[in-house]
This record gives sequence, structure tokens and C-alpha cells, in this order.
Amino acid sequence: MTNEIETLLNEIRLIYQKLVEVGDRIHADEKVSMGMRAVLEILLKNGPATVPDIARSRSVTRQHIQVLANELLNRDLVELAINPSHKRSSLLTLTSEGEDLIQRMRRREFRLYEETGFGVTTEELISAATTLETIRRALGDIRH
Repeated sequence: MTNEIETLLNEIRLIYQKLVEVGDRIHADEKVSMGMRAVLEILLKNGPATVPDIARSRSVTRQHIQVLANELLNRDLVELAINPSHKRSSLLTLTSEGEDLIQRMRRREFRLYEETGFGVTTEELISAATTLETIRRALGDIRH
């Protein structure tokens, strides 16, 4: 089973790199990185959030998200809001420009995905997503 896991994990890495490459290409006119896009999408889907909350949801460092958030703030794509739960950790929230941008990017991506079709059935996509989620959760349980 070790060889099969290695093959799967290698494919995941390759797919991730390909997603970044395709995203950079189809969104070249937007002038935002794929990391910034991810923050915008989290805010779109989940509403206002703190930098530490976003970092935890992506399993990355708070510092990494802070760099992205600062750039988004500089571009007026997000703004800071008072966090009633925490005096020192403001909430990031989408501006109307930020919401328009992420919606435009998502529409462009969905069109590309629909056109591509990926050569697999809906059931295969659901099965693959379930398998990857199971592996992600198992990796999250490892405490070494």
C-alpha cells in the first residue's frame, strides 16, 4: 500500500502545482496571487474572519496569511472590522471590490471546469473528494 499512497500523494502535489499554474494564467489580468485568491474565497464563503482563524483553516502560519491580508488591504479588496470577541484581533471583511473580484474569478474558473469536464463522472469526482478528505483527516490525526 505504501507505493499506492506515494503515487497518490505525488499526484496531489502535481495537481496543486497545475492548479496554481492554470490559475495564474487565467487570472493574469486580475493581479492577485492564488494565495490572495484563497483568502478572498474564505471570506466569501465564511464571512468575516481573523487572520489566525484563516491561517488555521488553511493549515498555514498566521504570518503567511498576514502578508496576504496586508496586500489585500493595500489593494482595498478587504477591510478591517471591529471584532466583538477579541479586542486585538480585527476581522477581515470583503469590500465590494473584493467580492466582485472573487466572484469574477470563480465564474471564470467554473466556465473552464465545465468546458474541460476532466473526463470523469460526477460520481468519480465525489469519490475522489471523499477519499482526499479521509486522507487529510488521517494526516491531521498524526502527532509526531
